[in-house]
Amino acid sequence: MSRLPLCLSIILVTLPFTNSVTVPVGFPLKIYELVAAVGILSLLGNGVQLGRLATIPVYWIAFAGASLFASAFGLNLIYEHGTHMLEWAHGRYQPLVNTIYHYCYLLLDIGILMLVVQCLHRGWLTARAFVKYWLTGSLLAVVYAVALNVVLLLGLSPVLLLRWDKIQYMQMAGFNIARTGPFLEGNYFGLYLVLSLTLALWAAQRFPDRYFRLVLPVLLLGVLISASPTAIVCTLVLLMLALVFGGVSPWLRLAGAVGGVLIIAVMIGTGLMQTLIVDKFSLIFFGGVTDTHNVSLVQRVNESYHAWQMFLDYPLGVGMGNFGYLFGNYPDLFLWLQTDFVNTKRIVNNVYLEVLCEHGILLGILFLYLVLLKIYRLLIVRQWLLSVGMVLLAVYFLAFPTFRLALIWVFWGFVVWLGRTHGELMAEIPEPTPAGPEPDGPRRELPLPPKGSDDAR
Repeated sequence: MSRLPLCLSIILVTLPFTNSVTVPVGFPLKIYELVAAVGILSLLGNGVQLGRLATIPVYWIAFAGASLFASAFGLNLIYEHGTHMLEWAHGRYQPLVNTIYHYCYLLLDIGILMLVVQCLHRGWLTARAFVKYWLTGSLLAVVYAVALNVVLLLGLSPVLLLRWDKIQYMQMAGFNIARTGPFLEGNYFGLYLVLSLTLALWAAQRFPDRYFRLVLPVLLLGVLISASPTAIVCTLVLLMLALVFGGVSPWLRLAGAVGGVLIIAVMIGTGLMQTLIVDKFSLIFFGGVTDTHNVSLVQRVNESYHAWQMFLDYPLGVGMGNFGYLFGNYPDLFLWLQTDFVNTKRIVNNVYLEVLCEHGILLGILFLYLVLLKIYRLLIVRQWLLSVGMVLLAVYFLAFPTFRLALIWVFWGFVVWLGRTHGELMAEIPEPTPAGPEPDGPRRELPLPPKGSDDAR
């Protein structure tokens, strides 16, 4: 089984490289996808042994199987409506190919979840090593984001950094900042960094390694580059809770407070506050749109409206990935908003409504149950900080394109494992030697008795 922890380690380090450092084969083939396929085949070949941790993976397998009925109905519906012209829209495949594509990714995600749970459950990878590998990938992602901006500032092609896809920009202090990092868009990058920050703060409370503390400023820089309003708000919430209730050292509390103030200062000084908060939410604040080029929130509300109307017509679902094919059957909520559903793929941009309209009411309830179950299990074992991270992820889903991202399932795998340890977290203790403990030498693991909260060291 030595292949499995190696596969998981590579997956964790390469996890952020979803639209950069990939192989362009009609879609961005990612390093971690190839490695995950090898790991999953090895896992299945040698037998999956999850014990009592198998409940949630089994539910997800049932979710995938049951959704086939909605997909069969949706495909029949698409062909009846004669919407074949939509097959050629940007980012869309022929309906049957599109369905197969989505199921391959969903099964890959479930396989990654099981791979993470098995490696942690069997002790092939420790919690400390898991977080270190994840944060190494986070550091590489932020370094890549900085390098991408430097390359573009010099007028060079992003192909030099193996970036083949388009890049999102955001105006900051008069400069166009590439906010995607190695991801498709800034929101993906922002979510990844929020989960990374959650793991870093959690590990900083549990383990003595300075690495978990030193990585925090780099993650904050990445959040600013992503220019994701949700990520920025989630980051401020995490910092506040960790610094007030996290049981961290005084200097780290001071550093975190300074970091939070700097984030707010940069947002105000560079105009990000105006762009990301005032202009984006101007419809809510003022009853109208102040910047017609910044209407992403309006577009999301409109797409959610389409999804809700579609769900009311087809409460058992239209099939995974089929929302875009049927989008044009419903009127826009905002008549002045121009939506090109023929040439551009439309998505729901709300995970809960996506599941509801594509998978149906029954699987929508199952999906919500599985999200809440993960949070509940963390609360039971008093993993407060990770519980907050899961809640923020659940909130993120309200304005996020999809739940079928590998980084979400890797994080879920860690949560599933930790939620079943009943507080008996395995902490790594240095081996004593005549000259004292060796900070970088061989280590062994001993179970620490539960002390009732995450701030116990």
